[in-house]
Amino acid sequence: MALAGAQPASVGWRSRVSLARPQGLDTGWVAPLVGVLILGLLTLGPVAAVLVGSFKPSGLPATAGWTLRHYITVWTDAYTYRALVQTVVFAFCSGLFAEASALLLAWLIERTDVPGAHYFRAGILVGMVTPPILFAIGWVLLASPKIGLLRFTGFDVYSLPGMVLVQGLAMVPTSFLLLSPVIRFLNPALEEAATVSGANVAQLVRRVTLPLLLPALISVGTLAVIFSTLALDIPMIIGLPARIPLLSLDVFDLMQPSSGIPAYGDVAAINNVLFVILALAMWVYHRSTKEAGKYAIISGKGYRPRRVQLGRWRWAGFATVSLYFIAALGLPFLALLWVSVVPYFSGFDVNMLAKMSPGNFAFIFQSSLVHQAAVNSAIIAIVAGLGTCSLALLVSWVVVRSRVTWKRLLDVLAMLPIGTSAVMMGIALVFIFFGFRAIPIYGTIWVIAIGHAIVYLPFSARTVQAAMLQLSKELEEAAHVAGATVRSTFKRVIVPLLSPALVGVFIWVAFHSLREFSIAVVLQSGDNKVLSTVLYGYWNSGQAQYATAIAVSLMVLLAIMVFVTGRFTSARVEA
Repeated sequence: MALAGAQPASVGWRSRVSLARPQGLDTGWVAPLVGVLILGLLTLGPVAAVLVGSFKPSGLPATAGWTLRHYITVWTDAYTYRALVQTVVFAFCSGLFAEASALLLAWLIERTDVPGAHYFRAGILVGMVTPPILFAIGWVLLASPKIGLLRFTGFDVYSLPGMVLVQGLAMVPTSFLLLSPVIRFLNPALEEAATVSGANVAQLVRRVTLPLLLPALISVGTLAVIFSTLALDIPMIIGLPARIPLLSLDVFDLMQPSSGIPAYGDVAAINNVLFVILALAMWVYHRSTKEAGKYAIISGKGYRPRRVQLGRWRWAGFATVSLYFIAALGLPFLALLWVSVVPYFSGFDVNMLAKMSPGNFAFIFQSSLVHQAAVNSAIIAIVAGLGTCSLALLVSWVVVRSRVTWKRLLDVLAMLPIGTSAVMMGIALVFIFFGFRAIPIYGTIWVIAIGHAIVYLPFSARTVQAAMLQLSKELEEAAHVAGATVRSTFKRVIVPLLSPALVGVFIWVAFHSLREFSIAVVLQSGDNKVLSTVLYGYWNSGQAQYATAIAVSLMVLLAIMVFVTGRFTSARVEA
């Protein structure tokens, strides 16, 4: 018999939660404040250092005096504007090519019955983890106008179109991975309704398909343009020998002069103007993603994605997808493999078959320089992965769970690096740790790891936030009722439940850290060389056989790691 005035059990449980819950779990300000301070130092600190340095006579923020000389020197030089125009053309054309190619591949793989779709998805992951510098070297060997295998086509890779082609091919995997979920879940009922209403193919694409994909296309295109604006790896392999004026090459030349000290002030003056341009691009990206809800295409009622039956065009679709993998992975890998097994490269000559040997691989496997670079690369990848996961977890918990009014500031700070290229981040870290010697890590692998963690934080934070939003607060409340502290709740409840997302973020950051070149080459010294900078050093000194041996070994290793991690994550999902 119920007593008068008794409360339901659920209500009583809720009241006990409010009493047992430690004050500050949701409303405390300590975690948000700590997060803001850490991210402020990591994201606003580099931007502020470069901004202040651009007004200093020496170019370093900790020195005395103020001047506008660097802005006057740089932005009254006609070469700067030539480089700016070429950079804009290069970035837009590369981004457009990558997005168009990724859109076609995503539609064929995700929405049609093209054969081998599962294997193509795995191949896309291999392309994503392959360092862009390897794409560039492979295509130089293929399309060099003098000794390239494809020189008979008349295509010269040492040109702006050649550089656009290679940069676009290198960015297709990332663009594909961003577009494929949108394409996969595009509701076919909307297209069928338009067809029943009498729309032809052109009207269907123009009035239904493209408007539904518009937010994703704008955001992916914007990110592709941002990534290409100050790309350094491919321009250094192709653009530098061809003397193509680009701001990324100009910045690198100012930071690594053949004689004298770097022109820090001029570099800062270029970077600050570019940062404003990239900030405008990020505003476009933010607007496109903010209004994406108007284009929702998945509903709970009667939604079922279906594949388009290509019929007699099925194998034509297979050939189209295969063409990308041949151009992006197959041909460059074969070119790299050929050069890695011959004593010297003099073109693709059948007479060299008798001279093939594994000597180049034996040399790099016995090289202490390569050994140290491999160890450095592995340490940086692990530290960057762990650091990024920790920051992403802190940001996500505060943004999703905290009740402080200014928690969105943490979200903004976490997304700020997406508008800062890797080159700009590397330069900013030079300004901070070379200018301020209180923290003696300049010239070490740790400063490179910090740069990687900052650059890869936006993606990581967004991924962990999405996972955090799926966790009910009742799980944490139940832990507190049982007497668990905040630390125990994190250790035993939150982290285990978020482990799939955290493992995925760690793998993604580690792979990208292994392939990253721009930050490492800007911050390189005698003691912090990584595989990508050692590879470039061999290539730049004319020792292509050793550079390609490292490249082939790296591509094989990364492909194996993709396969192993893919099986590992699949097993975790099935478990």
